[in-house]
Amino acid sequence: MKHLIFVFFIIASCNDSTSTNQVASVDSSKTKLPDTIIKSKNIWLDRLNGSKYPLPDTIGGRPVSFYLDNPKVANITKAFYKGQFRPTDNDSTIQLLSYVTTNDSILRPFYRWCLDFTISISDGALGEYPGIPALAYATKFPKEFLDYMDKDTSGQRYKQWTEIIAYSGLDNYNRKESEIESDIISKMHNNCYFCGGDTKSRIVTFAKDITNSVKLEN
Repeated sequence: MKHLIFVFFIIASCNDSTSTNQVASVDSSKTKLPDTIIKSKNIWLDRLNGSKYPLPDTIGGRPVSFYLDNPKVANITKAFYKGQFRPTDNDSTIQLLSYVTTNDSILRPFYRWCLDFTISISDGALGEYPGIPALAYATKFPKEFLDYMDKDTSGQRYKQWTEIIAYSGLDNYNRKESEIESDIISKMHNNCYFCGGDTKSRIVTFAKDITNSVKLEN
């Protein structure tokens, strides 16, 4: 676990140092539209078990072609969407998921989809990988994270993210619940600029939901 955490933050740091930030013309987190809109007949075929998943045409309020045709988007994330790369328990998966914490607000929705989709197909050894970037994204962009969770009105996305963080996202599972919660809350509050009381209360609930999920895992 410590190896995964170390490699993730090294790769994530390199990603941000080599990327060029873009200014967003539309903040998709403030719209009420779903983050991903599935209209096409495009299918993602899991090469490990043959399962089929519908692919979105629109991510973050933009057509997927915007990301696939953008030279600034990491090639491994494009390959993932196209079904040319399948996350498994290796360092390439760490690289794929590390982009979600980029400071580039234009490209981040596509990288977030890569993480979200990986979470949805995670089982077995792959489940060890999405927890760290999921928590890193939530703590770095807390308001954006909560808005993204709200776009899925079924609550399934929030449940999956909370459970995967509880399963593989914490750096020390021997700490007291209160210490784990305090650490998550502190990081999210520090990055939640101008957040109101309701949002800060949701952050506290999120931290508690994680520790509750840890107890269920045990």
